[in-house]
Amino acid sequence: MPSEDSNPARLKLALELYGIAPATARRDSDSAETIEVLLADDVWASARINSASPISIAENPDVIRDRDTLSAVRVAHTPPFAARRNSRAIELGAIAAMRSTWVTVALGGGCAIGAAGKTCALCQGRELTEHAGELWPVDEVVEAVRGAFDDSDAEFVHFVLGYFPGDDAGFATLKPYLETIDRHFDTIVAVTMHPPADLRTIDLAYALGVDVICFNLEAASEEAMLEHFPGRARFYGRERYLTALTHAARIFPSGAVWSDLLIDLAPKAALKSAVTELIAARVLPTFGTFAPRGIGDGALEDAIELAADAFEAATRAGISLNWMRDISTSFTILDARYLVSGAPQFQSLIHQLSRNRLGALATRSLARLRRRLRVRRVRASFDSSRL
Repeated sequence: MPSEDSNPARLKLALELYGIAPATARRDSDSAETIEVLLADDVWASARINSASPISIAENPDVIRDRDTLSAVRVAHTPPFAARRNSRAIELGAIAAMRSTWVTVALGGGCAIGAAGKTCALCQGRELTEHAGELWPVDEVVEAVRGAFDDSDAEFVHFVLGYFPGDDAGFATLKPYLETIDRHFDTIVAVTMHPPADLRTIDLAYALGVDVICFNLEAASEEAMLEHFPGRARFYGRERYLTALTHAARIFPSGAVWSDLLIDLAPKAALKSAVTELIAARVLPTFGTFAPRGIGDGALEDAIELAADAFEAATRAGISLNWMRDISTSFTILDARYLVSGAPQFQSLIHQLSRNRLGALATRSLARLRRRLRVRRVRASFDSSRL
């Protein structure tokens, strides 16, 4: 385990909890909401701007200061494609945002899912049935994703699907995007969405090429969901999330089903209970925060303990961590390997191998083979239901 001063996992958790204060000389940072940074050992972090944070960017743009400790990092700048405009004069960066090596495309639904620090009308309890938010034309999404792959370190694609009414939670809206990305790119695709009532939607998602799926609880307990996301508790309910996650874990490869927990919206006991519940269902928890906080409340040490315990539990359960690559927007169990003394090296070795081009190709080939072995049963089920 690295020393405390050089431990990238500890620094990533601190950035998650406290955010980052930009240097006055970095005007591009001052106007941003978040900053993507690459820490030691290729650990990515997405730090939200917080002028009160004890962590700041030094005058050297590739160094951050954690109180009196300087850490070398690489601060990611906006790639060139983001400023280019398409035929409708829309900047490509408005359609596809870079998060570490993931190209993230948000298909609105008028919902703030995946947007830290924001509570949308759905979460507050007002059902969204008319306005579907921004739905980019499929060809414009392909253009933006292509720009990201050509101009940046992009390797993977992540769709974030907001709220849509219906038993499929809007998956029919997502289908043409998935089918087109599959035709144009050889890549891993992740989807974050609300849980569908019809569990066959999850089977179809896997059959159509989704490699990783996320139904984010965010609120660790039923009480926390009622308090912070009353609309989500009313329209979905915690049990629907857990049912969808459990079903997805039976369909998707080991370690390819995730659920984010916001560590600042529930007490430690509730968080530990949620972690135990998710891992028992063979779902990997990730850890985020709703908003940066102040210091001095023991939050960092509590988060370190929670993440380390989750890593050990997932390792004991034999859940693969290979899909958790370059995730900056949440703290992952793979990140937590740096918090555990004597952590097994197999997961780290596989992770390093998968980062090179041949390893990534092998991973995608194995994923396609596994999908083909399952897809006949999935197609038969959907053919009979005409979905």
